Amino acid sequence: MKRSKSWGIIILIFICCFMNGCKQNGGNEETNSVDYENVIKLKAITIGKEPKEGMDELYKQLDALTIPELNCTLRFEFIPWGDEKKQINIAVNSGEYDFIPGGVFSDYQSLTVRNAFIDLNQYLDIVPDLVNHYLQKGENALKNYEINGGLYGIPQLGFSGLYTDITEGFFYREDLRKEWGLEPVTDLETMEAYLYRAKQDERYADEALITDNRIWTGLWSMIAGDNYIEISTILENPFFVVSVENPYVPVSRMETPEFKEVLRYIKKWYDDGIIDPNLLVYSDNEGSLGLELMKKDRKPCETNAPIWSCNKNFIPKLYETNPDWEFGFFSYMIDKEAVYATTGEGGSVISIPSKSEHPDTAIRLLEKVHTDSRYYNLLVYGVEGIHYNTKDNALNYDGIKETNRYPGWTAASDDYMQFSLEAPNKVWTEQVYDPMIEKGDRLAKEVPYCPIDRFSFDLSSVDSILNKMNEVKEKYFQPLLCGNTDNIDVDLNDAISKLNDAGINIYMERIEQALQEYKNTLK
Repeated sequence: MKRSKSWGIIILIFICCFMNGCKQNGGNEETNSVDYENVIKLKAITIGKEPKEGMDELYKQLDALTIPELNCTLRFEFIPWGDEKKQINIAVNSGEYDFIPGGVFSDYQSLTVRNAFIDLNQYLDIVPDLVNHYLQKGENALKNYEINGGLYGIPQLGFSGLYTDITEGFFYREDLRKEWGLEPVTDLETMEAYLYRAKQDERYADEALITDNRIWTGLWSMIAGDNYIEISTILENPFFVVSVENPYVPVSRMETPEFKEVLRYIKKWYDDGIIDPNLLVYSDNEGSLGLELMKKDRKPCETNAPIWSCNKNFIPKLYETNPDWEFGFFSYMIDKEAVYATTGEGGSVISIPSKSEHPDTAIRLLEKVHTDSRYYNLLVYGVEGIHYNTKDNALNYDGIKETNRYPGWTAASDDYMQFSLEAPNKVWTEQVYDPMIEKGDRLAKEVPYCPIDRFSFDLSSVDSILNKMNEVKEKYFQPLLCGNTDNIDVDLNDAISKLNDAGINIYMERIEQALQEYKNTLK
């Protein structure tokens, strides 16, 4: 009995102390004022590989911010690079998500004109800090991303004027180029020389050097980049371009002599073992595969690599295991005569789908991301000590497992908010990356604006034709684009005939009408 009474007194004291502590804790008073049952649950799509560890801690820290300040939570669904376009379209149609990333890697323009996203102009008055933040880039920093007068995404924000057309290129081992006695890679001829010399090296003799099925887009840039302008992006609209001489009349890309030359290079490289024979079954973005093969020294180069991805992803990871390697980069478009500036920065945006039930809360969260370092660091870098470290206020990944590298919320990056990045290699930074960025900045100020800048079109009335054209592309053109053909002329003519059967001429007429209407608005 004595023991039982003692335990009762102890428990009573504990309860009293706990209750007294709750009353004295001012932080709890604020937290307890939140109606947890009515907390808004936001969901976002982001692209990349989910970290193996630390997401529970990230959500815990994020909830501690978003619940009391915005009455919401945020959870991500990670989709892989390589299947992003298909998965984004599925996510938009599902109506389950409040944030969708978009840009050159998605069908952003076509989704926009189909009313998939909310015009965020109507919500800007409730996020004045967000608007003021973008004014640092200029008074038209947000307006430049409008399509038909509507702002359908909050763009990632960068200092650089480097625009998308000139960021993609050929990333390669510079130390091997020197070892092999080759000329610097500055054009298609010297790039091809590098590929064939690499194939003679016993290390790569049995390996495919091109594992990205977008190689045809890089070849198009090198072969046809001075003659044509993309109507939107080459992946979103592979069927049509306009000529530099007459930018308001669409041209069937597949019927140009330059396209046939692209196919000849692909067929040649396929036959000579430069291109992976399994390229046809790969997804549309195999950058992660290329990086893994380079890390294992199974190939010395990667095609269709954006300079920013090389700097952020390839260089740090390659130098971890191979500190003596040197790297070079050849931009497919930066030295072309027909390079144009655009009012939009050519980057990516985060959109709020029309089916979102909480657009006001969603845009307030985007405001926090771009103006509050507590949110930005969590959502772009992850949890310090698990996903990243800092050293002298610079981003540092020393001691961080590669499986824990957090890819960041796609399209949320903001140069005005970020940590400085500790250069993984001074030679790369000083001799390759910085000069490329400086040249891009200079060109962005010097070259003329694209004559069809801001052009967009609503062709929803011919969606059924586009669906048939895409089926033809997958069945008849994709094998050609991967080198799987015994006779280019016969197979190309057959593919073009199938496009005609699908109604491409009707589709082209609608685009030409839209281009002419756009031209008239410029007068």
